[in-house]
Parts: sequence; C-alpha cells; structure tokens
Amino acid sequence: MIESPLSGEADTHARIIEAALKEFTQNGYKGASTRAIAERAGVNEVTLFRHFGSKLDLLRIAVQHAVRAMEIPEAVDQYLTMSFRSGFAAFVTEHLLQVTQHSDILMLGFAESHSHPEIAEPLMQVSWQIRKRLLQYFAALQEQGRMRSADTQIVAQIVMVTLHSTLAMRRRAPVEITQHLTNERIAAALVETIVSAYGTETAAT
Repeated sequence: MIESPLSGEADTHARIIEAALKEFTQNGYKGASTRAIAERAGVNEVTLFRHFGSKLDLLRIAVQHAVRAMEIPEAVDQYLTMSFRSGFAAFVTEHLLQVTQHSDILMLGFAESHSHPEIAEPLMQVSWQIRKRLLQYFAALQEQGRMRSADTQIVAQIVMVTLHSTLAMRRRAPVEITQHLTNERIAAALVETIVSAYGTETAAT
C-alpha cells in the first residue's frame, strides 16, 4: 500500500513531537536544541521548522499533546455507585495517576509558564477540569446525604494542592522524603482525611 503524502506528513509531525517531549524533559527548555530534536526524529532542522515555527511553538504543542493524552473522566457517575470512601479513593487515584504519569512535561510546562504564560493555558485547563469534576462529585454526595455540609470549594482546593504539589516534591525533595511519597500513600492519606472529616457513611458501607 502506498502511503499518502498527508499520512507521511502526519507521521513526521508526530515523530517530531515525541522527540521534542524526550529532549525537553531530559534537558529542559533552555538545554534542548532543535538540532538534537531533529536528530531524534530522524529529520533535518528545515523540516522541523516547516512543521513548527520555533522551539517555543514546539514546546507549546508538546505540552498540548501531553494534556490530550491525559484521560480525565468526563462524568462522576462511576464514583457515585460506590461508597464515599471507595469512590473518592478511585477518583483520587485515577486523577493522581494522570498527573504523575505526565509529571516531567507538566513540570516543564509550569516552569516555563513564567517566561511564556501561553504555555500554562492547557495545563490550567486540566486543573480546572479536574476541579469541576470534583465539585460535581461532592455536590452529588451531599444531595444523596453521604457527605456533610462543607465548603466544598476549599475541600476541592485541598485535594488539588495535594495532587499538584506531589510533582514539585518528587522533583526537588531528597530521596529520604520522596521515597515515602508514593501514589498509594498519598491517595490513602487524602481519602482518610476527607472521608473521616466529611463522610456520613459508616466504615462498613
């Protein structure tokens, strides 16, 4: 089967993005070079700049690519079929994994957002999406009488800060600290704190 020019261009585009993700996460934005990215992708720099206008454009699109790869659930119904403890544990675990699995490029994007604010926009959209889902989940629990009255905006903020601060801590803290910051332990402690403070269900439910 003969490959169409369009599919060939799409393949080249995808290879450049993957190469850029590796180069950026390994060497940072300043340390990454378009020549090295082109070599990783198996193209020349002319081709790279034909697909992406600049190194900054490449970083922006690489961040957008990583964001699209994150599988944020569109609804909270699946969590409501479980007890508060089990459902919230599933919510935290799934969203925490989405954040930590893409931690390198997300941290790079946030770091560069100070110099290039447009880089942060897709990252912030993910945060707002997770926060929106969390508030919907809490509202549904309260309607069902399974969560006590609370300032859910602040409770959601506690959850979000915990999810995102994990990235910075794992990157900067010494190993004697980061070795304890596993997804499992963070999720378990967060769930226990929130459910114990605001849940109305017994431990057996």
